[in-house]
Amino acid sequence: MYNFKSTILNLSFVVNKVQQLLLLKRYKSKLVMHCDSNFTTVWDPLQIFNYHTHYKYAVVILNSPLYWKDNTLLQIWKRAQVNVTVDGGTYRWLHYLEEQGIDLLNEDNTEYVPNLITGDMDSCSPLILEKLKSMGSMIIKTPDQDHTDYTKALLQLGQYAKKEDIELNGIYVFADTSGRFDHIMGNINTLYRSDKIIEHVQVIQIANNSLTWVLRPGLHSIIIPKILVENNSWCGLLPIGAPVNSIITTGLKWNLNNATLQFGSLVSSSNTYDNCSEVTINTDSPVIWTMGIEPLQKNTSNYEISQNT
Repeated sequence: MYNFKSTILNLSFVVNKVQQLLLLKRYKSKLVMHCDSNFTTVWDPLQIFNYHTHYKYAVVILNSPLYWKDNTLLQIWKRAQVNVTVDGGTYRWLHYLEEQGIDLLNEDNTEYVPNLITGDMDSCSPLILEKLKSMGSMIIKTPDQDHTDYTKALLQLGQYAKKEDIELNGIYVFADTSGRFDHIMGNINTLYRSDKIIEHVQVIQIANNSLTWVLRPGLHSIIIPKILVENNSWCGLLPIGAPVNSIITTGLKWNLNNATLQFGSLVSSSNTYDNCSEVTINTDSPVIWTMGIEPLQKNTSNYEISQNT
């Protein structure tokens, strides 16, 4: 005898699984980084500017200029689970807000008050620190000169998130790439070591004209916004710290085919995209990926945010 009840239950199970898979696909489509069923790490940098992202992240502002002319940075700040300013980065944030017509020290603007302020505090007024402390900031002095303020900020952020039971998928570090070369390389060194400083959390450095992060060994897929392809925006792969013995790419104008990257020999700088919306990178060693975002940054206000851009 045919068991209609069993068939209906089985069909219901299949429908539920399909619905779950569709929901998961929709959820992952709003993540900056996730792993697919083929164990490929998929990156979608456009989601950094997506006001409806499901990505759980922290913001860290270092002591470098904030060249953001619209409200993009404000929106990224307001969506963060934790916000941190690092020593002189507190002044940078205060001045940036002033340019937007916002008084950080006004009691009505508590949404812009950082959760954490870290550093050796040699670049920040004690009066401002006391005011922000009274408005809810936790002030953590980190005088240890064996590590940079950036490194110490990641350490303190990790401890804070654990204490407050805050889940983080990523950290957006606002750090301009102009100015002192030793500071720039110090920041890259911290980025390179970030997985040892705060485990299982991806750190992405954001400048007004670029994004930079570390690709760990394995296969990666980077979704390239259409506007960057159309504008022949630059990108690069840099073997900071140690040689990359084997790297294979697709989607670049100058692809690498089982190449070795090493300073003093081959590095992939000033590359661009081969009229392609996806770049794949298979690497046997950690490598820095950096990409220009000037056209994207100039148009983020139009994107809120078009998934086909």
